[in-house]
Amino acid sequence: MKSTCMNCKYYKIEDELSGYCRVTIAGKTANKSGRPMVRQDHSCGEWQDCGQQYYIRLGWLKALLNKTAGVN
Repeated sequence: MKSTCMNCKYYKIEDELSGYCRVTIAGKTANKSGRPMVRQDHSCGEWQDCGQQYYIRLGWLKALLNKTAGVN
């Protein structure tokens, strides 16, 4: 599996184009304003595989895109 933000357990999706990293750094948790992750091919040294959660995220994004495009 390719190491990307989309399949990292620390990545929190906000919408189809963005999300943020929830990795704990130096006792502080990064939040929405702290470390945005827009590019899905990005990853950092804290990357950890989220397993099945990756496919749940993909399904959520596909449903959101279909909803905004008006596809049933």
